[in-house]
Amino acid sequence: MGISASVDISNLLGGFAGRAVEGIVRGENLAAERLLALSSAEAPLEIGTLIGSSTVEPATTPEEGAAVVYDTPYAARLHEHPEYNFQGGRKGKYLEDPALANKAELGAIIAKEIRDAAS
Repeated sequence: MGISASVDISNLLGGFAGRAVEGIVRGENLAAERLLALSSAEAPLEIGTLIGSSTVEPATTPEEGAAVVYDTPYAARLHEHPEYNFQGGRKGKYLEDPALANKAELGAIIAKEIRDAAS
């Protein structure tokens, strides 16, 4: 079970394609780190195995993309059941909701890295 987001960058790859690709990869990795921080604040079990299992699998190419991973046998089950009552206001959809709510911020992180690479 995974959540994936796609961004069409074909119109951005003029003469600075090599640097842009580096910026995209760097931006994807930084955006994934930010999403990990945002999702950790909402994930169930503030202290425990679920939060401790969270990592970012960094991108090496723009097509590959970076991944935020919660690596426990029950991570998907907890994510897909927002009706469960978790402690401290934490909830299901702990990765999907922050990704959707902060998509502009995450996209801006990637765009900034592309701009910085082009200059």
